[in-house]
Amino acid sequence: MCSNLSYPKDGYDVPQGNVLVLSCIDLRLTDNLQEFLNYDNLTNRYDLFALAGAALMTQRENPKLQGHFVTVSEEEKKKLHVWKDIWDMHLNISLDLHHIEDVYIVEHENCGAYKAYLTEAYLKKGEEKRHDEFAAALTTSIHATHPYLNVHTFYIDLRGNIKLLRTKKGVKK
Repeated sequence: MCSNLSYPKDGYDVPQGNVLVLSCIDLRLTDNLQEFLNYDNLTNRYDLFALAGAALMTQRENPKLQGHFVTVSEEEKKKLHVWKDIWDMHLNISLDLHHIEDVYIVEHENCGAYKAYLTEAYLKKGEEKRHDEFAAALTTSIHATHPYLNVHTFYIDLRGNIKLLRTKKGVKK
């Protein structure tokens, strides 16, 4: 592990049980993500699911965020629709098989999917803020169906430094 990297030291309770990690597919940060998960003592205790843009495409049909996506054809809309469904299925299978108690949503700097699917005007208002908005929207979506899960959202820069964006504790079952 690189000792010169910065990780969150407070603001959330490090999970004691199993975790589902949603990250982007960006190959530049896979080692950094794994180091962070090891730092949080999650070795062999997490399911890793990667989607281009992480939370981005799970919120394609969110009415509060819909207007910020670039216009795509109807055929493309149908293809993109399945991303949320696949995420939901993955969340449910992680619950069923591995009894996860926490979800990590890991967003990152300089995301190509955000550049490809969101309008330039929207992105100009601050990249980290946009990632936080999409991760927060996914957190709300997760809690709508699974209110007992703890959801932690993080932002990783291109050097591998990670900061906590927010955490939302689940309610006890």
